[in-house]
Amino acid sequence: MARKDRKAAGAARLEALLGAGDFRSAAAEVRRVLADAAAPEAERAAALEAGRRLGPEPGALWAGALAAAAVAVAIALGLLHR
Repeated sequence: MARKDRKAAGAARLEALLGAGDFRSAAAEVRRVLADAAAPEAERAAALEAGRRLGPEPGALWAGALAAAAVAVAIALGLLHR
């Protein structure tokens, strides 16, 4: 198998896993590719892009943190007014 075919196969495998909704296997494949020092640069770039797609959006993280802080404040105020 030529190096170019291996690169295409790795990127295609990641796309197939993501398309099938198998996010656990896709994340494991991303970690495997990034840990492999001999992996071609194009395959590593595809793995990085797939890893970004697997992670949460920064806006969602901020919204969750603000919601948790609002709940904590509401609980604290409720306990203080008892």
